[in-house]
Amino acid sequence: MKKIKIDTITKITNSAKKLFNEQETLSVTTNHIAKEAGISPGNLYYHFKNKEEIILYLYKNLSHNFEALNTFETIPLSKNPIQGLHKMFESYGEIFYEYRFLLRDAMVLMALYPSFKEAFSKNQDKRIVQIEALLQFLIKEDILEFSDEENLKKRAKLNWFITSYWQVFASSSEEVSKDSIKEAKDIFFEFMIYPFLSEKGKRMLKEIKE
Repeated sequence: MKKIKIDTITKITNSAKKLFNEQETLSVTTNHIAKEAGISPGNLYYHFKNKEEIILYLYKNLSHNFEALNTFETIPLSKNPIQGLHKMFESYGEIFYEYRFLLRDAMVLMALYPSFKEAFSKNQDKRIVQIEALLQFLIKEDILEFSDEENLKKRAKLNWFITSYWQVFASSSEEVSKDSIKEAKDIFFEFMIYPFLSEKGKRMLKEIKE
């Protein structure tokens, strides 16, 4: 079998992701990453000036994988948007678990690394707008019913908070895991979606469970 050659940048970023997920991000140094990747520190610095650049690179990878799902565009086109929401969270869960250190350590990383904070904040603003637009669609299609539609932006912010910052909370007492990521999904649906389903929305939910 022909051996597949892995480029140095991939070696570095895969090694960094592995170490960041397994340990506290702050405790991992570029020397640790270089050793894990099987290269010299000098070779690592040829590609990345510091750890901040590696973290930003990984965050951009996560964002690219997130965007590639195109879920905010496809859910309105689906026959059952509630099922589409469930599939969206399942897909996000796989990505979030792969890059779980970014969810776990987001607050610390934003405090330490300006470039990460800028990228995270920019994405956050974009996601909140997308969530608000999705909520508007679900209301327009008589799938959700809110008595306070003027507060949709606040709801969108809360939805983002639950899905993005739950792992910061979870990591205070346990490791971020697929179960803790699923827990965030369950909380989102139980408190932010199911209580506000219209009769049409309830029928869609019933279709999923049957």
